[in-house]
Amino acid sequence: MDENLKKCPFNQNICDKTCALFINPDDLNELLLNRLASLGVVDKVHGICSLKTLAMSSARDIFENTTTRRAH
Repeated sequence: MDENLKKCPFNQNICDKTCALFINPDDLNELLLNRLASLGVVDKVHGICSLKTLAMSSARDIFENTTTRRAH
């Protein structure tokens, strides 16, 4: 089994082209695919589960738009 293919969080099957949540790299335009791949969000060859992409995007947004203040 290819280690790049992850299990679906719902049915624990491999998230691949047969899964409705799968984002196939062939379905993305080249610019979007290259930008997401450069950020490490999507694998240009294997694709990714859409839920994982949403989680990673949300985490990045929270990280970039949140400031923490430490008490000195």
